[in-house]
Amino acid sequence: MTGLQTLNGSARRVASAPNGGVPFSLLSRDFDRMIGSIFGDRSIASKAFAETGEAEKALLSPRVDVFDGEDHIELSAELPGVEQDDVDVSVLDGVLTITGEKKSTRETNEGARVVERSFGSFKRSFRLNDTIDADNITASFKNGVLLLTLPKVAEQKPEPRKIAISG
Repeated sequence: MTGLQTLNGSARRVASAPNGGVPFSLLSRDFDRMIGSIFGDRSIASKAFAETGEAEKALLSPRVDVFDGEDHIELSAELPGVEQDDVDVSVLDGVLTITGEKKSTRETNEGARVVERSFGSFKRSFRLNDTIDADNITASFKNGVLLLTLPKVAEQKPEPRKIAISG
């Protein structure tokens, strides 16, 4: 829903969240489906938020880029304003999960004129397929960007086996 609001005598356009839910949640769901082919199944983040009633936290869901190389996949997640110690990456039962918290620099918003930044916990999960070597995933964190390197399992090509003929 978009409307006009008068402020100090001048009209300004004001945008608000669509009535259908949290802004960007549909975008996140579409992205989850798009990268599903790389990971073998669609990301389960949006489904998890919907099932646990945490849809409001979806705004803090980190945005990711995924690059598919020959021998590994790189997943980078933007985490601006988040400290490295406040981020956790884990793999359990074939699901890669990034969790963390963006902490406020102030204890209270008293006296605030404008507060646009979001704070709180976030979680993003991806189902890994069988081509990922989950035991050798590495992570680095620099300038608010988490970089995960997911090595692929070396493809074993079947070798023909010579069978002796007796006779």
